[in-house]
Amino acid sequence: MERKYVIFAAAVIGVYVFMKFLSPVCSPFIFAFLIAGLLNRLTKKLPVKVKKSFFAGVILLMALVAILILLWLIGGVIFRKGGELAEQFSGCGTQLGGLLGNCCDFMESSFGIDAKAMETYVLEQVNIFVENMEVDILPAIMNKSVSYARNAAVAASFFVVMIIAVFLILKDYERIMETLKKDRGFHGVREVAGGVILYLKTYLKAQVTILLIISALCSGTLAVLKIKGGIVYGLVTGFMDTLPFIGTGIMLMPLAFLRLLDRNYFQAGAIVCLYAVCALLREFLEPKLIGSRVGIWPVGILFSVFAGVKLFGIFGIVKGPIGLVILCETGKYLFRTKEEPC
Repeated sequence: MERKYVIFAAAVIGVYVFMKFLSPVCSPFIFAFLIAGLLNRLTKKLPVKVKKSFFAGVILLMALVAILILLWLIGGVIFRKGGELAEQFSGCGTQLGGLLGNCCDFMESSFGIDAKAMETYVLEQVNIFVENMEVDILPAIMNKSVSYARNAAVAASFFVVMIIAVFLILKDYERIMETLKKDRGFHGVREVAGGVILYLKTYLKAQVTILLIISALCSGTLAVLKIKGGIVYGLVTGFMDTLPFIGTGIMLMPLAFLRLLDRNYFQAGAIVCLYAVCALLREFLEPKLIGSRVGIWPVGILFSVFAGVKLFGIFGIVKGPIGLVILCETGKYLFRTKEEPC
């Protein structure tokens, strides 16, 4: 029994080291192996015999074209709607000044604060903020253009290496799997890998489900509020919600602010409430949809996301839960408690 605890402790250290240092190197090959397995299974289900490399090339090309078209459509909508929001903001200077004046008048009548002095102070602070943006922040962003280009090149190389690896692995996939099945030393690895693959499938299904729910909720709510282009805003908001650390607020909060400037307080309040509901809905659904289907308590998934971000940065959103699944599956294999959730 003590040996099992030592092995589990070594697994904890190994998962941390892998996620922290080795995952960037191994990730394209892991994804390639998963894709090769899927393509191999699809090839067997075809009614006619087709060469695996040819079938893989066709499927990957179709997937790449579909992804590019989808990104082009979504990007076009985001830029178009973002441009419309920017135009509305550029023309709201007078409204913002009026809103500021009304707030200052209210503070003077309620608390005796000099309205003119307060308005002057606020405008000075806004000007200082704008000047700091021009002097510090914007040049810093421009200086990072080389870093952004380097990251784009790294991402491109990731996909190129992954696609090449798919063809190489697919060629010997049957022999690789036969070797792993015969080797008893890989029995535990196969069980843990099966749990991780189940988690990945469940994670993707959960994200699609949440995307559809939030898109439908936002589109329906904005349409009922009679917001111009509300359905499109809602669909884009649902997509933005799937991106780490972006969420629905990037679309809904500027929209609520514009309604506030138009003195449409009901619509502004309703949109803010919609933002709160979407945020709570994701926090509730994500652990529930994922944790309940992979045998992990929802609070465990939530903790793993938080811990993952703290330990591994933004990609910890994915690395944290995967690390937890690996440790849970390892514990189940070592201590034979498959019926109990982690």
